[in-house]
Amino acid sequence: MAVENIFIAGMEKCGTTALSEWMVTNGLAEDRVRGQKEPFLYANDEPHPARFRRSSLPLLDASVGYAAVPHIVQRLPEHDTRIVICLRNQLERTWSSYKMKKIMSKRLLEGSSSDEAMAYLRSFQSSAGTGRTPSDPEKAEPHRIIRKFFPRRSHHIVEGYERQEMAFVHSHSFMERIEYELAFYLSRRSLPFVSILSASFYYSPLRNLLEKYQPSDVSVLTVEKLADADNRRRFVAGVFERDVETLDVPFVFSSADVGIDEPKPDFNDKAFDLLRASFRYDLSQARELIAKTCFGDSLLDNAALERYLEPR
Repeated sequence: MAVENIFIAGMEKCGTTALSEWMVTNGLAEDRVRGQKEPFLYANDEPHPARFRRSSLPLLDASVGYAAVPHIVQRLPEHDTRIVICLRNQLERTWSSYKMKKIMSKRLLEGSSSDEAMAYLRSFQSSAGTGRTPSDPEKAEPHRIIRKFFPRRSHHIVEGYERQEMAFVHSHSFMERIEYELAFYLSRRSLPFVSILSASFYYSPLRNLLEKYQPSDVSVLTVEKLADADNRRRFVAGVFERDVETLDVPFVFSSADVGIDEPKPDFNDKAFDLLRASFRYDLSQARELIAKTCFGDSLLDNAALERYLEPR
């Protein structure tokens, strides 16, 4: 089929920015909304203007989070569409998400323009050649994405909940946040706003996608595997139906070199045993679905994914 649409539908903090920039700079796709990686057009059912191509390339929407919400998946175009999901070690991803939200909460609640906050916000700036307009870190708006999922009349309520959760992140430790979110889920069967755990469970998003799309339309990878030229070529052939050489993926985790006032935890500690067991089970269930997708698990760094998952 002619590939018209590419969605990097998840997961947050798994290298999606690097992957989307690589697609654009190598001439594999163009942004669905010019200059934006994450337009979140499908986060609600509000009609949006038709997107006119500036070339014959597929339109790219790298709004992470689509795959986690079944009714959003149903809004995505079905035909001539390919879906890409990026995975990462679940504990490492959760810590990275916590760091991001810790820094953002400091800026939101304290009005902080500290060096670490600015360094983190600037780490999202795109590399040369994407055509994306760098945003001004001084004007970063934490509510922008969350608001798109809710009607305008409820924005003041949504922002109140978000600020409340940001305050919790700001004042509590990583382990305290995990314990709170697990207890929240057990009592309410949902996760709170500003969750650090929501994008660390992979089975449900994959199931949402495979309930709509053909398995051959869905590709799952860890971005590190595209460091290998043969893997990149195979990925391009499977997703874009092209046989071309590409440059290296400018791979970086945006928060890797940004510090917070809390040391990185030892994920082998027994304190993580409950979360470890949850992640281990989720990954084992996700693997049954991954096996059906375009590349199976051949583009996954399985050793990295399974690190810390066995108790010591």
